[in-house]
Amino acid sequence: MLDVKILVLVGSLRRDSVNAAIARAAIGVAPEGVTMTPHDLRPLPLYDGDAELAGPPDEVMGFYDALGPADGVLIFSPEYNLSFPALTKNAIDWMSRPPRPWQGKAISIVTATPGGRAGLSLRTHFEAIMSRMPVRVFEPLGIGTYDDKMGPDGELADPMTRAELEAHLRGFAELAALPAE
Repeated sequence: MLDVKILVLVGSLRRDSVNAAIARAAIGVAPEGVTMTPHDLRPLPLYDGDAELAGPPDEVMGFYDALGPADGVLIFSPEYNLSFPALTKNAIDWMSRPPRPWQGKAISIVTATPGGRAGLSLRTHFEAIMSRMPVRVFEPLGIGTYDDKMGPDGELADPMTRAELEAHLRGFAELAALPAE
């Protein structure tokens, strides 16, 4: 049986964020033995090398503390202008700085977009950046044409997408459960 802790990050500020709804759905379909803990990125200040040299702000230290016990980091993010929204990229920037609290951890991204490409440019950009980081990358998941997949309550309703999300989580959790090299 799995015993995996996954830190969940949502890279959207919108109150009714579809990516936040997808993250909630993921938490709901997590395999047995997988604990998924959301962490709010909104209080995280913009990366600033001067602040880092002065000693990371309390919000950054809280982020690092949340990363510590996690076996993996799963990001749920929209695609903005074919790349990362600022909130997502800022979290990546802080995680990449010493003491590199994500070192050796599994990481993946799920991107939900209204278009049919399902965030392909963002997923490609994510893989390019992560290939140079000290993390174990699990193949990203793209969910396209999300308007057709959401219920009237704003939550993920499409059974095929829920099954795809569940399969992604299972594979990601299996990678996260492996010892870091």
